[in-house]
Amino acid sequence: MITEVALGLGLGASVIALTSAKNTDQTPSQTETLSLQSLVRIARSTDAVLAVAALAGSVKISPADYTRIQTQLDPQSYLLLSETDIAVLFLAASNGDAQAKEVDPAAILSLVADLIQPNFRVLPPTGALPTLPAPARISIESILGHSASPTTKEVFKSSYNFALASVAGAIGATFVYPIDLVKTRMQNQRKVVGEMAYKNSWDCFKQVLKNEGFVGLYSGLGPQLIGVAPEKAIKLTVNDLVRRNFTSKDGSIVLGAEILAGCAAGASQVIFTNPLEIVKIRLQVQGEAARTTGAARQGAMQIIRSLGLFGLYKGVTACLMRDVPFSGIYFPVYAHLKKDIFHEGRDGKKLAIGELLTSGAIAGIPAAYLVTPADVIKTRLQVAARSGETTYSGVFDAFGKILKEEGPRAFFKGGIARVLRSSPQFGVTLASFELIQQALSKYIAV
Repeated sequence: MITEVALGLGLGASVIALTSAKNTDQTPSQTETLSLQSLVRIARSTDAVLAVAALAGSVKISPADYTRIQTQLDPQSYLLLSETDIAVLFLAASNGDAQAKEVDPAAILSLVADLIQPNFRVLPPTGALPTLPAPARISIESILGHSASPTTKEVFKSSYNFALASVAGAIGATFVYPIDLVKTRMQNQRKVVGEMAYKNSWDCFKQVLKNEGFVGLYSGLGPQLIGVAPEKAIKLTVNDLVRRNFTSKDGSIVLGAEILAGCAAGASQVIFTNPLEIVKIRLQVQGEAARTTGAARQGAMQIIRSLGLFGLYKGVTACLMRDVPFSGIYFPVYAHLKKDIFHEGRDGKKLAIGELLTSGAIAGIPAAYLVTPADVIKTRLQVAARSGETTYSGVFDAFGKILKEEGPRAFFKGGIARVLRSSPQFGVTLASFELIQQALSKYIAV
């Protein structure tokens, strides 16, 4: 039996080596050795491979589908395959076709049969199938029907991810909202007769808590939660969509394409971001105005009616100047931290929540701080100036007046607060998104 297995493995490894060595820096001998090692592990994992193929049914599966289905198996009862082993399995099952993205489970069963016994049946008897405790999973086909077009399926996947991102965005925004309020009030301090209201961010936090109470730290949270769902969802969805289109078949993507995906995500969100920001900012500063000038508070709808449609997009140029570079920096850094520092995907590794949070938090530091000047200008343009305060007519006018009246340091007002807000916010948002996605993958196959 061992001799038959060795002969089968050697033959399979030779076929795979001749195909895969063309696209790697390895010699055919090195590639053949790696393929042979993988096929040996596949032969030792036949129970797991048969179980995955049986669970997949008659629908073609990709390596990603195989990995997802494999997670349903008990690692103490089954010897699971690594990412490299799965790649070799699929290459062999497709007869060495490196272009094949999906294979029929029957081809996998046939390959395993050839590896372990020449006359092995392609389909195992029903009684041989493992009994798994995994819950039934809903597939796209069961929701949309087997006749659904690829475009319809892609729209469904995007909508599904959009919904998950909306929930994750709301969690992240609520978590750091008090810091966002402090950041806005610090940035809105402009040249005015008399002393500055706040000495620094900590002084601002203490004064808000003292004068407006704990609830005052969450002024404007309602519009933020309403807007953060589509804002964060469209950002994550567009970044994922653009990255997929530029990702090669071996899973790699060039840095320029990663930056482009991030910038596209940042630009796409502005249609939601700007109206959200101007309403939120005015709600955030009106507690301060009510205390100092006795001005009446306004609700979100009153602010929207007073601004009108075009008024909701006041400061949109500064908003683009902030959001496009932010996402262009953030998403590539986040992706490389996960891959290069925490080794996501290596031998099937999935990152723990601490690693996801750390990746998101670190990526947010340079992204948040470097775009602070654009955020300061945007805040000044969107907040209605009070008596005695400098007014601005546009981005360049604001830049010139701030530089002249307050100096270069004014462009980084609230910069630390931005880091303390944006860094953990996106860390919590993306960690929540991936954890929700992983949890639901047990029940929904998307």
